[in-house]
Amino acid sequence: MFTAPTRALALPVDLIALQQALLAADRAVGDFALAVRDRRRAAFPEPSQAVQRCTRAAGEETEFDRRWEAYVRAGAAVREHPVLVRARVLGVEAEALCALREAAARPVG
Repeated sequence: MFTAPTRALALPVDLIALQQALLAADRAVGDFALAVRDRRRAAFPEPSQAVQRCTRAAGEETEFDRRWEAYVRAGAAVREHPVLVRARVLGVEAEALCALREAAARPVG
């Protein structure tokens, strides 16, 4: 099934789902980074504790890396999808990406 046609291509549901997964992975990275920042600020509030505030614990670093890798894999899956590869070849990648972002933002159903 295809939805969200662009001038040159139709965007398949699986590509839209990949874009939604990419957006979710992006949110997971950002949410985690903000949560760590907030915890570190609370734990080390003094101006003299700037280094401690900016240093992630080993577990935090591992979790951030895991989330970042998921984001990188999700981005690669979107970029490598045959429809976007074809869009690149046809010179309409920017238009296809705009349409993809719009389609991924719409509620499913």
